[in-house]
Amino acid sequence: MASLNTLVITETFKIDGVLTDLDAEPTLTAEDSDYSGVIRDDDEVVVVADTALTKIATGTYQTTFTESPNNYTYTYWIKWVYDSDTYYDEHSLIGSGAALTTTSRFKSYIGETSTTYDTLIDALVDRATSALEAYCGHSFGEDTYRHRFDGDGTTSLFLPEFPVTQVTLLSTALQDVIRIKNTSSDAWNAYVEVVESASDPSVSSTMNLVIQGGDDDGSDPLTLSSYTLTTLVTAINALVKGWTATLNHSDWGVWDAPELLPCSGLHCLNSYAYVQTPYESEIDFAIIGQRNPPYNGNVGELRLPIGFANGKQNVIVRYTAGYPTIPDDLEQICLDLVKVYFKSRNTDSTVKSEKLGDHSIAYSEEGGGGARDIPAHIAKRLAPYKRWSEII
Repeated sequence: MASLNTLVITETFKIDGVLTDLDAEPTLTAEDSDYSGVIRDDDEVVVVADTALTKIATGTYQTTFTESPNNYTYTYWIKWVYDSDTYYDEHSLIGSGAALTTTSRFKSYIGETSTTYDTLIDALVDRATSALEAYCGHSFGEDTYRHRFDGDGTTSLFLPEFPVTQVTLLSTALQDVIRIKNTSSDAWNAYVEVVESASDPSVSSTMNLVIQGGDDDGSDPLTLSSYTLTTLVTAINALVKGWTATLNHSDWGVWDAPELLPCSGLHCLNSYAYVQTPYESEIDFAIIGQRNPPYNGNVGELRLPIGFANGKQNVIVRYTAGYPTIPDDLEQICLDLVKVYFKSRNTDSTVKSEKLGDHSIAYSEEGGGGARDIPAHIAKRLAPYKRWSEII
């Protein structure tokens, strides 16, 4: 999968405009502990609560973390202590994603040698990449995915990401592999959930076994990468606390536990909950189009001669898609869009012409470089990369 980006949180503290040291290093702490740490926009905690930022200069503190995966937005609270008083404030951070170009390449392109605008250009490169991906309807950087679909009986399926370079799993059915029950006599609820990996969404990372109420109230998380299905069953039974688990078929025991499909809130107090994996993979399928540069005709279509069996979320595909190396013309398009954004930083680029007498303004139809506003002269060059709605 594509390399994940490192994000940097930098916070400064000033008194009367002067950078000033705090009583102690600030921490990723909220007044409500549920919001402490760094939280991804799907509510996944990616940096643990109360992590301290490191002082890098007077009044300046910093920490870093790896995106999980790229292209998410993150929210965090900072707890400051100064002169024995405590303050909390909320921040957000947009993931950098797999940018199509770099600040240094853009500066070389426009002949800029100073570092004055480096921070701005960093942001514009990310915004341009996001705008181009939104316009084209898919991500450009190479990554690995596990997606689920409703089977409709047809022989063709369009994946949301392309070009597709590899499919490692195509299953059209599910199987109940482990049944789990909790018998705590003083609990009012018990459930099991399987959580998708934050760093690699093509697999699952954690099973949480949760008891609500009674002496055993609480959650027991199991890291799936440590287990096969056989050893996972053993680990669940070893928890005691009323937990029992059974492998439904011994042949499945050698499967890696991260193959379990994500699920949430499967009730299992005095009744069985069943966790699932995909059924065995189909082998007689085809990726349509070239799987190597220039990827002609590769728009994410899979064909399965026997058809994708009718069902609800019964089709599971694990695949690799995107460009291992960004095509030169796509990088050039990004450079040109960043240039549009950069030039419009102090002007309204939607203004095409302006008259002084009787003061009239004519606006361009191309827009002014908003987050998803692609000028026409750039949009027409994106045709080879766009997900056309009539295809899907």
